Amino acid sequence: MGIIEKGVNGPFKGKAGSVVGSGWKGINYIKGLPRKNGTKRIPSSQQALQQQRFRLLNDFFRPLSDVLNVGLKPMLAKATGINAAFTLNYEHAFLEDAGNISLNYKALQFSRGSLCTAGAEKAWVDNKKVAVTWNIKTYGMGGEMDDIAYVLVYLPEINVFFSDMQQATRQDGITHVDLLGNNTDTEIHVWLFFADKQQRRASQTVYIPLASDHS
Repeated sequence: MGIIEKGVNGPFKGKAGSVVGSGWKGINYIKGLPRKNGTKRIPSSQQALQQQRFRLLNDFFRPLSDVLNVGLKPMLAKATGINAAFTLNYEHAFLEDAGNISLNYKALQFSRGSLCTAGAEKAWVDNKKVAVTWNIKTYGMGGEMDDIAYVLVYLPEINVFFSDMQQATRQDGITHVDLLGNNTDTEIHVWLFFADKQQRRASQTVYIPLASDHS
């Protein structure tokens, strides 16, 4: 029960309902009681869905900070690479089926810019590696021969990304991403974008469907 000291509108000390009155150095305070354990507000179904989307997309991008800092450099004035990727992708990043949410891998972008993509991109499994090829003749269309190819390969089964450690250039037209002995008879996703050597410009990201064989 609260103790009224200076009339009904004056300060009080003690507990009154859901608030507590107290004083310190002549200053009177009124504060709400903390929620009891087990009384945390349950999120609505829509809030829970938003939280699930947020976690799913952020957890996906978290290992790619260095790559995103290159691919999304024009967006980094007021954001980190991960935050920029979240903003760029959120509206088209998800597939929903009977209440189940998954990532729309084909729509995800790791880069943004005016640099030319290559065209004729192909990817296939080659001796426990993923081989990726592209058209080498596009450097005259808004690109340079020494643009760096950024290849990302993702295995959802183990939630791991693999990348091109060779730093192949546009003029190479091919690179191989080593999957380090992991299972290749599983779901595999492949993306490619280019950035100039100064890391000032990047191309859009191209999703490359994995071919069953190379021809």
